[in-house]
Amino acid sequence: MNKKILLIRPAPEKEQFGDESFLPLGLAYIAAVLKQDQYDVKILDLLIDKKNDDEVLNVIKNFSPFAIGFTAVTPVINSAYRLAKKIKNMWGNILLFAGGPHPSALPEEAIKNNFDFVIIGEGEKTIIELFKNLHSPEIVDGIAFGKNNEIIKTKQRSYIKNLDELPFPARELFPDLKLYKGQEALGSELPVASILTSRGCPFSCSFCFKAVFGNHFRARTPENILKEWIYLIRNYNVKEIAIVDDSFTTDVNRVIEFCNLLIKEKLKVKWSCPNGIRIDIGNLDMLKKMREAGCYRVALGIESGSQKVLDRIGKKITIDEIKIMVDNCKKAKIKTMGFYMLGNPGETKETMQQTINFAKKLGTDYAQFLLPIPYPGTKMYDDIRLNGKILVNNWSEYGQYEGTASFYYNEITPKLLKEMLRKANKEYYLNLKYIIKQLFNLETYKHFFRRIKIAFKILKGILKLKRFL
Repeated sequence: MNKKILLIRPAPEKEQFGDESFLPLGLAYIAAVLKQDQYDVKILDLLIDKKNDDEVLNVIKNFSPFAIGFTAVTPVINSAYRLAKKIKNMWGNILLFAGGPHPSALPEEAIKNNFDFVIIGEGEKTIIELFKNLHSPEIVDGIAFGKNNEIIKTKQRSYIKNLDELPFPARELFPDLKLYKGQEALGSELPVASILTSRGCPFSCSFCFKAVFGNHFRARTPENILKEWIYLIRNYNVKEIAIVDDSFTTDVNRVIEFCNLLIKEKLKVKWSCPNGIRIDIGNLDMLKKMREAGCYRVALGIESGSQKVLDRIGKKITIDEIKIMVDNCKKAKIKTMGFYMLGNPGETKETMQQTINFAKKLGTDYAQFLLPIPYPGTKMYDDIRLNGKILVNNWSEYGQYEGTASFYYNEITPKLLKEMLRKANKEYYLNLKYIIKQLFNLETYKHFFRRIKIAFKILKGILKLKRFL
């Protein structure tokens, strides 16, 4: 029996900032459970191993898998569809399946684009059950498939309760870890590894997609995380670890317990939280404990300097809570990256300027200004479809490509969004106060060439956005 399975992360048709940052843990977990079940697994990460379609087809020809699986976010789904069509044209008997955010949101679309099955939500248990029941897939929870010219969706699969039972991600099947750059421009030490310590976020921001991991927070035990932490240090000689949870600090006691384990083991590898931690959870004591355990940078999902906008997008935080968190991070000597969104539905030019002014005054160490993207499956997507107009019909245009503005909503227009994005970057990064601060920052000189590179990238973005106006 052929037990060969090829897993693919496709590359977007347009370059997107941060594509190569971290190894795709979702795909790595799927590979791990398949290996555990005695499948022969091969992985193509086309963001790193930049093969063209013909080279991918040649890999398939030489490997001869019985099934090929794709993981896909919205900006890369067209690449997955393109490859799926070519594969089916050459080998109609190869089983194709898709998973990840976009197929989970729009499974019918994937089935219509040559995929035999869609794994909806968490895939570790689903994929094993599916391969054992290919002749009766209707008994497998959490999938969609075509049958007799109909698309069938089975009932939703329950989320995995005990995350400790999962094997560690199969990183050994991916390209060299050094090729994944982390947040290189901010000073990430290579090789940098990412780790997932929990799944599910109990909050309901309008721009966030929850169909993969859900709203119920589930966490690995500190002891289980520590085992993987040590494994990464010993087997990959990592210099930095990035905790990429959606909501790492939801359980403060767990965070403190884990930090105490790191301190006890005297593990000196530095770590960060690049996906962000909650503004309203935790206190100075928690942050100091994180710093003692090696955490040197956290991202903060600030989003807006307008309380009205924060309430509308469902952040459930206040301006005062933001100020307190940033101040506590400074006291704990943890660097901060502020995430800001300009142009959420219901915003005005005035509220966007409010956010820019707030970001400048707040004084995070770094700031990232982005335009909102209405991804399928989010509340924002449904809101704009109902009350505004989405302009982008091509999924490949969904992403941060030089300030892509993809919708109209009341007074929000693409022209206004691009104007405010350019204004935000210009006022924040070309501000004399910020420049002086960076000149007195030792990290600026330690990572001088990286900082010059990112400075030119920001300046290039400002100039390109200006040409759009």
